[in-house]
Amino acid sequence: MKLNSVVFKLGATILFLQLIILIPLGYIILQLILNYSINQTETQLVQLSEKYATQVNDLEDPENLQLLEHLTDMTDTSAVILDSNGNNLLETNWHSDITDQILDPNEIKQLDQGATVVEEYTFNGSTYLKVAQPITNPNGTNGSVVLFSSFGLISNSIHNIIFLVILASLGAVALAMGFTFFISKKLGAPLIEMEKVAKQIAEKKNFSLRVDYKANDEIGSLAHAINHLSETLERYQTNRNEFFSNITHELKTPLTYVKGYANAVLHEMYQSKEERDEFLEIIENETDHISNLMDDLMDLSKIEEGKIDLNKEDVNINKLTEEMLRRSQFRAAEKGLKMELEVPDNTVYLFADKSRLDQVLTNLVENAVRYTEKGGIVLQIKEERDDVLIQVKDTGIGIKQEDIPYLFERFYRVDKSRSRANGGTGLGLSIVKNLVEMHEGDIHVTSEVNKGTTISLRFPKEKDAHNV
Repeated sequence: MKLNSVVFKLGATILFLQLIILIPLGYIILQLILNYSINQTETQLVQLSEKYATQVNDLEDPENLQLLEHLTDMTDTSAVILDSNGNNLLETNWHSDITDQILDPNEIKQLDQGATVVEEYTFNGSTYLKVAQPITNPNGTNGSVVLFSSFGLISNSIHNIIFLVILASLGAVALAMGFTFFISKKLGAPLIEMEKVAKQIAEKKNFSLRVDYKANDEIGSLAHAINHLSETLERYQTNRNEFFSNITHELKTPLTYVKGYANAVLHEMYQSKEERDEFLEIIENETDHISNLMDDLMDLSKIEEGKIDLNKEDVNINKLTEEMLRRSQFRAAEKGLKMELEVPDNTVYLFADKSRLDQVLTNLVENAVRYTEKGGIVLQIKEERDDVLIQVKDTGIGIKQEDIPYLFERFYRVDKSRSRANGGTGLGLSIVKNLVEMHEGDIHVTSEVNKGTTISLRFPKEKDAHNV
């Protein structure tokens, strides 16, 4: 495992946090056990000394020594019986390393007052607990019993407890390390997989890769984002390849016509002046097609890059549609098509970019004329409460339902055999959709094959719009 890997860093962090908790907790537990042991020992000595003091009536009684020996054997302590003057009368389990002064004057004074003496002290490097209890009779205090317990005994017990605590702590650390390793692997594995997928996407342009992680958490959200990015890049790459293929085809065909007919005119490969003029007209039409294609590409590029700024103003929709239909009337008349405009009696205003809105409507109407052979085209304007609805209806060839979702994709053509002959670039509807959305509107298509198509544009009214 690499030291700079996310699994190691994550594992080290979790283990460090666990140790930060375990070490202070272990120390606190040891202190509690130590204080508890000392308090228990102190309580036990006080109780034993009180019990012994109440059972001794006569300090000269030989049974006192037997009772004292029994007491010290039971508690593994050292004991001394003193008279009222502090002189040593009896001692058992005694050795000179315990102390050189059994009671000091202050302690004797406390015992004379009937108080119990409890003291911790260190002598010759050893720590002891001393408990002294006054021995009283009806006439007052006539002596005292003093018990000594070495902390070495307590320390042995504490050491055993410390050993068990350390052993338990090591076991806890081992379990924590195992748990940490498992959690780190569990959390780090998807991150490592994401890193590999991202690297493959960046370096080898393999956009088909996906991260296989389905959990509903932050890591799952990151995996979903990477997959979404990969899908977007894959779609972008596919669209780019298709775009270059389409644009190459769209340019190559008219250029072939231009070159062929220009060569025919140059070498006088025509039979008459009329045929020459026909060749020149074809060259002109194909040149116009290339120019229109370049204009559409430029518009679409600017739209997709967000470089088009809308110059919004109050646009008189009634007047705009009348002017637009007047321009398209000539082409419709050539095909014998009837064009109608249906507008409300009142003037409809829309806060929009006039030139871009004109571009949208012109594109839709010319598209309708291009694919309609008989009947007519109706441009209908409706003013609703919060929206302005514009519909372009034709009685043309119609569109299959399965083709409708793809109408607004670049270079998509429903009837590929006829569309180019009709002069379309395959970009018009894509431009229309983008311009409509820039105006915060939406576009909807309904169609039936051989009966006609209706394209509906719905634009929201804005507060800045003119009110009449």
